[in-house]
Amino acid sequence: MRREFPLLPPDQAYLEANGLEWEAIVCSGVQWVLIPAYALPPGYNATQATAALRLDLTYPDSQIDMVFFHPALARTDGKGVPNLEGRVAIDGREFQQWSRHRTAANPWRPGVDDLGTHMELVRDWLLREFERA
Repeated sequence: MRREFPLLPPDQAYLEANGLEWEAIVCSGVQWVLIPAYALPPGYNATQATAALRLDLTYPDSQIDMVFFHPALARTDGKGVPNLEGRVAIDGREFQQWSRHRTAANPWRPGVDDLGTHMELVRDWLLREFERA
């Protein structure tokens, strides 16, 4: 696993406590945390995928936004998933952009939020997708 930049201790602790393998790479000047074999809830076209998070240079003062998946995800029931139009090349692979963002009711809180709290949002986004009609 590549470690091209150091993670903050709480971020590394979250990943390790949850048994997640991870890489920290720099691709085209952007810092990415890749989580291969990220387990997906039932109902998607894959049981696992690589999840990618973009860390701005000002992180953790600036938020982690969205999540990117390889391979591209779809619902097995054939219903569409909104806001998946973006594609990003990371490390020679095409990742699907899940355009999901924090809201005014749930803003990024510097000093409180981190990679772990963002990954909890990612899990929520994946699960809530099936609450839509």
